[in-house]
Amino acid sequence: MRKIIDENLSERIISLRFLLIAFVMFIHNNPVEVNFAGYSEIYEIPVYADKIRTLLSDILTRVAVPLFFLIAGCLLYAKESNFFVVLKKKAAAILVPYITWNILGVLFFFTAQTIPFTKPFFANLIIRDFGVIDWIDVFWGKLAKENHSPLIYQFWFLRDLFILCLLFLAIKKIVDKFPFGFLAILFILWISNADIYIVSSEALLFFTLGYYVVKCSVSISRVDGIKIYDIASVYIITVLMELFIVNYVPIIHKINILIGSLLLLRLTWYFIHNQKLYALLAWLENYSFFVYAIHGILLTILTKLSVRIIPMRGGWILVQYFSVNIAGLLLCLISAMAVRKISPPLYAILTGNRIKKNHS
Repeated sequence: MRKIIDENLSERIISLRFLLIAFVMFIHNNPVEVNFAGYSEIYEIPVYADKIRTLLSDILTRVAVPLFFLIAGCLLYAKESNFFVVLKKKAAAILVPYITWNILGVLFFFTAQTIPFTKPFFANLIIRDFGVIDWIDVFWGKLAKENHSPLIYQFWFLRDLFILCLLFLAIKKIVDKFPFGFLAILFILWISNADIYIVSSEALLFFTLGYYVVKCSVSISRVDGIKIYDIASVYIITVLMELFIVNYVPIIHKINILIGSLLLLRLTWYFIHNQKLYALLAWLENYSFFVYAIHGILLTILTKLSVRIIPMRGGWILVQYFSVNIAGLLLCLISAMAVRKISPPLYAILTGNRIKKNHS
C-alpha cells in the first residue's frame, strides 16, 4: 500500500472539517416542533420554506457524517495497525471528551430544570427522575431512547466511531478475505437503512470504505480527474429529483450523498489553492471539535428562545431558521475561542487534546 496521506490530502482534510461541522449544525436545526414544559408547539411550514429547509438540512448537508467516517477510516488505516496503540489514542481523543461532555450535559440540564426561570424550557427530560436504564443511556443511548443517541445527541457519531476503531482489525480481516462480497453487503445495509444496533449502517460502510481507499491506494488525484462542471451538473439534477420526487424514488437520497461527497472532495482542490480561503478554513479547523461538541445544547437554547420572539408563520419561518443557524455557529465559535484562551488545559480535556493544530 502506497502512502496516501500526503501533504496535499492532509490540507484538503483540514479545509473540510469546520465546513462539515457547519453542515451538521444545519442538519440539527430544522424544527417543526418545539417542546416546552407540559406541551409542544407544532408549526405549519409553508411549502416554499419547507423546500428551502429540506434542501439545506436534508440534502446538501447530508454528506457531512459519511465524509467524517470516510476520513476517519482513511486516517486510521493509513497510520496504525496495532490495536493497543489505537485503543490508547482513541481513548484520549474520543472516549475522554465523550464522557466529559455527557457529564456536563447532565449538570446543565439538572441546573436548567432547577432554576424557575429556565425550568419551562427544559422540562421534557427530567434528570432527577432518571432510573438505572436512563443513566446508562446518558452514555449509550440505545436501551430506551428511540433515536439511539446519548444525552449529548450528536455524540452518537463519537460513540459509533470509537466502536469502529475497536473493530478496525476485524473489519480489515473481513475486507481482505471477502473484498467484494462484504462491500456489497455494506451497501445493501446502508441503502435499506438497516438497524444493526452496534453501529449505524452508514458509519460501518463509510468507515470501511476508508480502508478500501488505503488498501487500493486510491489517490485524491482520481477525484481531481473528474471535471467539476460534469459532476456539478449531475448533482444539480439529482438534487432536484430528491427535492421533488424522493417519496417515489427513495434511493435518490443515497445517490446524492455519494455524488455530493465526490463534488465536495473535488471542491477542496479550490479550497487549498486559494491562500486566503485556506488560511481561514485552517484557522477555523482548530475549533471544529469544540463547536461540534457544544452546538447541540446551544441550538436547543436558541431554538426555544427564538420561537418566543419570532412568529413561526410564513416567511418568518426562514428568518428563524437562518438566524438560529448563523447565531448558533458564531456563538459556538466564540465559546470555543473563549475557553481556549481562558483555560487551555480545560480546552484540551474537552476536545480530546486537540489544543494544537494538527495537520493529519
